[in-house]
Amino acid sequence: MVPALEYVSSAEATRLLGASHVTVSQLCQRGTLPAIKLANRWLIPKDTLQEFARTYTPKVGRPRTKRKYTKRSPIWFRN
Repeated sequence: MVPALEYVSSAEATRLLGASHVTVSQLCQRGTLPAIKLANRWLIPKDTLQEFARTYTPKVGRPRTKRKYTKRSPIWFRN
């Protein structure tokens, strides 16, 4: 008899990874985090998630890009 794999919902995965639910669903959609979509929910194998959690570091927000100029900079006052 084949042992049944234990699956974790995406809500439990967010708690384990310390990331938002959107991030977990994006990881599953990209295939970075192997998962199965069943009835509009992501199910992630428990052993796969534990291996992924060891190497995953959550990033907050997107990288900030500095503006090249603003409305008060001298580039706006050139004639």
